[in-house]
Amino acid sequence: MRTKRITLVFFVTMTSIFSLFLMGQFQYQINTPHLLVSNASPPPLIAKEEEVNQFFDNYAVFYKKKDVDGFLSLFSSKAVQNHKDGIAEIRRIYTGFFNQSDELRYRMKGKMEIYQNAVEVKARYELDQLNKRGQRKVWRGSINWVLTREEGVLKIISVDYQPDKSQ
Repeated sequence: MRTKRITLVFFVTMTSIFSLFLMGQFQYQINTPHLLVSNASPPPLIAKEEEVNQFFDNYAVFYKKKDVDGFLSLFSSKAVQNHKDGIAEIRRIYTGFFNQSDELRYRMKGKMEIYQNAVEVKARYELDQLNKRGQRKVWRGSINWVLTREEGVLKIISVDYQPDKSQ
């Protein structure tokens, strides 16, 4: 009888220890996820919406004034237009276009996405030109800009536009 009692106590004790072990392991897995969580906040965005809006207001003003130097001051020296034109070609294109224009009006409407390292703007544009011969021409299309910050100032690093096919 004594042997049965010792065996029963041993069995109950081992079952309890085994149960506790399993529970402990289970709780350990639940309470200690294998993900590292940081309390650090994400880096700040590169710009605020107001600054980006002001940037494009300046863009439109320089365009309307046909101010090549002011307009190009908005571009990075590393800027690329339509995946091919560098800053020298961009200067040549806009200098020629501004010189053949009596009046220019540039409007755009779009959506901006502001990230930690860049601003992306996708828009529709309308460019209204009265040229030196008195002819009016209007271009419409889609345009995408990518802005970055250089020396504390927003700059165009990339601009790609596509006029509508009906023009």
